[in-house]
Amino acid sequence: MDKLPEKVLMVDDDRNLLDSFRRQFRKRLNLETATSGADGVQAVSDGGPFAVVISDMQMPNMNGIEFLSKVRAISPNTVRIMLTGNANLDVAIDAVNDGNIFRFLNKPVETDQLYQTITDAIQQYRLITSEKTLLNKTLKGAVDLMADILSMVNPVAFSHSSQIKQYAHTIVNSLSLEDSWHYDLAAMLCQLGYISLPEELIRKVAEGEELSQAETQHYRSHPGMGARLLKHIPRLEVVADMVERQNDSVGKIEFEGKLSNEDKAVLGGQILRVAIGYEKLLSQGMDEQAAIDELKDNPSHYDPILVETLALGSQNRKVEVMTLAIDRLEPGLILDQPIKTNAGTLLVAKGQALSQAVLFRLLAAAESGIVSGEVRVFRVT
Repeated sequence: MDKLPEKVLMVDDDRNLLDSFRRQFRKRLNLETATSGADGVQAVSDGGPFAVVISDMQMPNMNGIEFLSKVRAISPNTVRIMLTGNANLDVAIDAVNDGNIFRFLNKPVETDQLYQTITDAIQQYRLITSEKTLLNKTLKGAVDLMADILSMVNPVAFSHSSQIKQYAHTIVNSLSLEDSWHYDLAAMLCQLGYISLPEELIRKVAEGEELSQAETQHYRSHPGMGARLLKHIPRLEVVADMVERQNDSVGKIEFEGKLSNEDKAVLGGQILRVAIGYEKLLSQGMDEQAAIDELKDNPSHYDPILVETLALGSQNRKVEVMTLAIDRLEPGLILDQPIKTNAGTLLVAKGQALSQAVLFRLLAAAESGIVSGEVRVFRVT
């Protein structure tokens, strides 16, 4: 039988028990051990990721529930198993609720039963991580491609999504929010509803022209349209709700702990509101500090905590500006100027992040003589 490659951590204050399991599983599991909750936390923090963590309930200083709750906070994907010598229903309920336990086993446990439970837990870990890979790579890649296509079809309407995503990600990362992909996709797709707006209305919004009452009402309908389109896509329900709430009034939002889907949608909508407002001010020529000050001066429109989080998160950004020929452009660079054809048609708007798809279009345009000259871009690190 081949040794399973995933790392497993067993924590128990009984050294003899740990030595016994190490001997029995040495050819079957990639097993590490720790003799206290504190040592277990250190192992998870420094030596992870672990696919599975097994903990005894009764340990000095930090019991199993406390320990597995810390494991959950540090490594949410790790599957957690509890061992206990006390068949206490209340203990079991607390362990499941606080530590989100996969299985609960009574001691003494047979070796075969424990091994089967660990292999089941490893399978669960593989399911969790493969699903996240699907979401982070396959689904996100499809959304990125769709955003690229939209930006090329209508650069005025859809060129700002990459910058909005960057500002939203700064907030999300600073707050250490779970399921950050929800917020990233919502930022990329927050202007999807623009496809329902007339080009003239999009132009007036982009150039900051005053809108009539009817135009304002039409423009405010775009988040709802975008949400309706997204709700047809499995697993994007929360993303759709975030997009729909981007114009919601400032209200009470939750930042900490395990957020419900409703809390995520409310928070995501407010993050989008701040990121969109900030990007709009910058695109109109305002510098970063002035834009932050403008948002801070409007606490009824932009949540003050989120604005401050964006300001603090942006302090460490480094911007490198450069001028390059089109054939020297690279994915990830951001345009600091619009690119127009020699006839004056907008090809790619200022603020667009260069993806491989956009670069292919620019190279093809340059080779055919539609565009020429160097381009001013910048890189944010």
